[in-house]
Parts: sequence; structure tokens; C-alpha cells
Amino acid sequence: MAEPILKWAGGKRAMLDEILDRLPSKSQFNRYFEPFFGGGAVFFALQPENGYINDINPRLVNFYRQIKQNPEQIITQNKEFDKKYKKQDGLRFNRDHESQGSDHDDFYYKKREEFNSLRDGVNECEDPVREASLFLFLNRTCFNGLYRTNQKGNFNVPVGSKWTEIGGLEQRIREAHRILQGTKITRQDFTEACQDVGDGDLVFFDPPYPSVSKNGSFEKYHPGGFDFERHKELQQLALELDRRGAYVMITNANDQESDIEKEHYVEKLYSSDVLPDSFRKTLTSGERMINSDSTKRTNIGETDIIVTNFSPFTDQRTFEDFR
Repeated sequence: MAEPILKWAGGKRAMLDEILDRLPSKSQFNRYFEPFFGGGAVFFALQPENGYINDINPRLVNFYRQIKQNPEQIITQNKEFDKKYKKQDGLRFNRDHESQGSDHDDFYYKKREEFNSLRDGVNECEDPVREASLFLFLNRTCFNGLYRTNQKGNFNVPVGSKWTEIGGLEQRIREAHRILQGTKITRQDFTEACQDVGDGDLVFFDPPYPSVSKNGSFEKYHPGGFDFERHKELQQLALELDRRGAYVMITNANDQESDIEKEHYVEKLYSSDVLPDSFRKTLTSGERMINSDSTKRTNIGETDIIVTNFSPFTDQRTFEDFR
């Protein structure tokens, strides 16, 4: 089972067992579609031979395209980054690669500035390989592996106190390169990414989750945010794909018992009295791995839901069934 390369907010590594147990085996579905790709934990675990992955983030999409085309260049450049990163005057690391000095901050911010300078607007990138290499370096060294931009679209996450050396990711990069060879990588709206889905295809939706803040807003991973209307659009698309004969799985937050003052949006969209008989929903426990408070990175109860039209819903299989 291959592992994701990137740390990614909302990634599904902690839920893989529960997700894979509820998916059809590779011999049962035709093509695999993932319209909100992010870190791609489910995709890399499945290793589909005919994959279609998509995300609205142009830098993330470029990163995976370069992993598919130029993995060794990305590895080589990151080795150079690490070599220089370690040589910064006054920089010391303990056994956990936790910074014991501050001079490395300047190096990090220079690379962040270079990363932001390579893209003129959303679509134009001056050096795609360089951008992908810097993307990986910043993901390995920034605060908690977050990806966040300001209103101008510039990456603005501060340097972190811990980091991961490239040597620990080389095998993952080469595995990802191999798996991506049979995969089409696109950057478009999730509705467009599903236009060609047909009978027997598998679609895994992992959209931006609702915010835990009391205003009930949705996390703004995407330009313009991802509000209730967009989630409603996703739900309607899922029902349409069901009618086409596709396998559909949706993950989202469990807001049924939250203290959000406004309507429980997810419950409203995926309650049993709303979903057709072909769909089922279950509550599951998730882990919030990216949080400034380490005490909040553990299992905090039934935080997530899984909705699927595949039956039997709790069919148990081993990882070997997905090879």
C-alpha cells in the first residue's frame, strides 16, 4: 500500500481502514475519480490503474504533474535544499528534527518568497519543476504542513519547529510516480471533473469540511469558499452519479451534535430521510492531525461521516483485495 507524499489538512490517512472497508474492490469498479484530491491518501492506497484526480489548487495540481513527469529532479532539488538548510549558521536539531536555533528561518522565508514569485496569477507558472520542488520543501518545513494563502494568492504559512528530511520521502515519491502513470490530472471545478463518470466507475468525494467556528461557515480551501450551496450541489451530483450506476463515497464532518448556532448543514444534506434507499450513512471517528494544540490531534469522538451507495456497506476486506 503506497503512502501520500504531502501532509494535508483534512487528509484521510487516519480513516483509511474505515474508508477502504467500505469501497468496492479494484476488480469491481472501472475508473477511479477523486475531484478533491488534496493529499490523496485513498488514491495511493488503492493504486487504481485508471485514475482521474482533480483539485482546484493550481500549485497542488502542478506538484502531482511534476511527480508524474520529473520525480528525480524534485528529489535532487530537495536534497540540495536540505543540505543548505542544515548548514545555516547556528542551526541545530535534536533527534526528532526539532529546530534548536532560528537562523534557518531566513532560509525558509527566502524559499517561500521564491515559491510565490514563480506564479503570475493562477494559471501561469515560470518554472513548474522548481515550483513543485519548493512546494514539497515548504510542506516539509512549514508549520504543521498547512497550505494557506492570502488574498493575493501567496502562500503565507510560517516556518515550523519540526521538519521531515527528503530521504524519508524518496520511496514515496518514486511509488507515486509509478502509480500516477495511468492517471489523468486536471484542475477544474468538481462538477466538471465528474462529467464523464459512468456506470461502474468509482467516485470518492472528500470536500472541504464545515468550520468548527460558531458562524457555521465552511473552510475556505477553495477560491470564494465552499459554502452550503456548494455542498448542496455536491449532494445533488452524488445522487445523479448514483442514477448513472457509479459507485459513490462522500466523507464529511459530523455536525449533528455540534454547537454551531446555525443549521446543521451536513445533517440536513445526508440524513436518512433525505438520502434515497441506495445510500447509507455511518458515523466514524476521525483525528484532527493539524492543530496548534497537540492535545487536539487525538481521537475526539465521532467527528466524521461516510456516505456511500455501495452495498453491503460494512463488507470487510483486506488491503490485498485492493491490489
